[in-house]
Amino acid sequence: MKVLMLCGYFAQENEEEVVRHARYPVEFSANAFQRKLIGGFRSAGIEPDVVSAPFIGSFPNACDMPVFRGFEAEQEECRYVGFNNIWGIRNLSRSRALKKAVKAFAEDPADEKLILVYCPHTPFLEAAVYAKKRDPRIRICMYVPDLPNYMNLRADRSRIYDAAKSVDIRRMHRLMECVDGYVLLTAPMRDMLPVGDKPCLIREGIVSDQKEAEPCVPQAVKYVVYTGKMDAKFGIPQLLEGFCGIRDETYRLVLCGSGDCDGIVRQAAAADRRIQFLGQVSPAEALSWQKRAAVLVNPRPNREEYTKYSFPSKNIEYLLSGRPVAAYMLDGMPEIYSKFIYAADPDLPEDRAIADAICRAVQDDADRWKARYEAFTEYAQATLSARAIAQAILDRRM
Repeated sequence: MKVLMLCGYFAQENEEEVVRHARYPVEFSANAFQRKLIGGFRSAGIEPDVVSAPFIGSFPNACDMPVFRGFEAEQEECRYVGFNNIWGIRNLSRSRALKKAVKAFAEDPADEKLILVYCPHTPFLEAAVYAKKRDPRIRICMYVPDLPNYMNLRADRSRIYDAAKSVDIRRMHRLMECVDGYVLLTAPMRDMLPVGDKPCLIREGIVSDQKEAEPCVPQAVKYVVYTGKMDAKFGIPQLLEGFCGIRDETYRLVLCGSGDCDGIVRQAAAADRRIQFLGQVSPAEALSWQKRAAVLVNPRPNREEYTKYSFPSKNIEYLLSGRPVAAYMLDGMPEIYSKFIYAADPDLPEDRAIADAICRAVQDDADRWKARYEAFTEYAQATLSARAIAQAILDRRM
């Protein structure tokens, strides 16, 4: 079988360039997700043709490149397409470029061909449907890590953005009629997409096919580490308030990322010397801090509708790092995760709830949190293996 993957992936060799040109937080979690998915196909014996219109953000607000022509550093992971990156017209340009890139695949005489569309992004779907119309034998599978309605949760979204997104979603749903199968992160996603009776695999995340870390010995300084977007929707104000309520001077809060809460994070860091705000960092630096942590924290609260339709990949990344994890149980999370994380009490005020979860994680017996780590890695390899997910897609079991 021949597999073409349409995605927004950028190779590790190009990460520094992406950060250099970005004006908003870089989607490193989405990039790691795509990397694992590509690796899953390779583990299953398939070398996918990866065609990428990378997720670099639009010009001028999110990225300083008005035109994307590729990156300076060479890489062999994927084929990039060039496009006009100006907001309002960039999706049209991305779609045209992707259609040209899939034409040879559509004309290939192979009997079995699969196009994997990573995420509900209209240009990816338009290119996949274009190829399928040229060769109806092509099967399209769409991997949905987030619903399009909830891909941008920033508080400073404009009305123009919301109106344009509404039109885009209607267009996307019409294109989905040509999709043959889905991989979704949560079961409630089915109710928001035109899945019908098509094959559908529910998997909340994806992990590489080898153990990614070993539990680490915590240091005398109790680092509480958060890596990700600094957005109010993700509970950053409550995390700051809760941490400031912890009086232990050996605790340190390290925050890596940026978002609409950057200002209040800087204010909190100026008022409390225990808080360290690093801003956007590379995946390697984020991982380094995760390994030093006494506890990794995800303060995303369970008070929004979108939590039913998403699963924070951060939680899986955290759990795989070998450190204790303090977080809320969200509506989209399988109940088994209550055995892996130190869950914030939903009956407490959010600042107190996340602070309490942090303290329980830090103070717990090392053997108990190591047992949680071992239980999660066993579950993840049995359920979320990249190779198993890729094989299910190839075998039409998605």
